[in-house]
Order: sequence, then C-alpha cells, then structure tokens
Amino acid sequence: MSRATERAAVALPDFVELIIVGVRAGLAPAAAVGVAAPHAPPALRPAVAEVVHRLDRGVRLADALSVLPDLVGPAATAFVDALATADRYGHPLEPVLDRLAVDARTERRHQAERQARTLPVRLAFPLVVCTLPAFVLLAIVPALLGAVSTLRGLAP
Repeated sequence: MSRATERAAVALPDFVELIIVGVRAGLAPAAAVGVAAPHAPPALRPAVAEVVHRLDRGVRLADALSVLPDLVGPAATAFVDALATADRYGHPLEPVLDRLAVDARTERRHQAERQARTLPVRLAFPLVVCTLPAFVLLAIVPALLGAVSTLRGLAP
C-alpha cells in the first residue's frame, strides 16, 4: 500500500463522522457527501472529489462510492458497502449510520493504540543518545578521574 493510500485510510474515520453529522442534520446521504467534501481530511480530498464529481454527473450514490475503495484502499470497503446497501435496497439509514459511527470510532481507537505502541521504539534512540553521554559525564568520568588522581598520588 502506498503512503498516500495509507494516509487516506487513516483519515477515513474522520470523513465517516462528517457524513454522519450531515445525514443526522437532515441531508440526504448524497448531499451529505457533497457538503462534507470540502471539509474532508487533506489525504482523502482527491478520492472524495472523484465521488462528488460522479454524483454531480448524475451517478447514483452507491455507484459513485464504488470508486472509493480503489482510491483509498480496502479500509473504505465497509463504509462503501454499508451506504451502498442502504441506498440500493432502501434499508433504513439510522442503524447503518450507528454501525458506521461505532466502526469509525473503533478504527480511530485502534490507530491511536498502534501509534502508542510504536512510541517507545521511536523514543529509544533519542533517549540513548541524550542519556548515555550524560551518564558517562556525570558518573563514569568523575570516577575515572578520581581513580587516576589516586594512582598518581601513590606512585613515586
């Protein structure tokens, strides 16, 4: 997966939340995508712009969203499937939105946990580079200087 695709996948939960806010505010799902597009995270804007472009040409929401997994990656598949199912088959949108919100929050929590697990590894090098010289200067050098001065004092 490319770096841009990875960044877009990381930003997807924020976009899902924007869509949910728009729909709960009374917009139709297609209109919510259009309103949320300018506020989408920067990594996701090209993919969302393509979806909005398709919607403006008159493509149905389910078909316009089908391009999202190609541009964002497999992370968008669940989001697209849920909205497409509700759009194509007329399923109630409220349970779909509730499930999407829970999935988006869960994904965001997993991303934060992944980043938190990598923090000790990323901090190990600066910690060693900053702490080891200080330890050597404050503990080892005085001990060595004391030992050398003691040895010089004993020798004739």
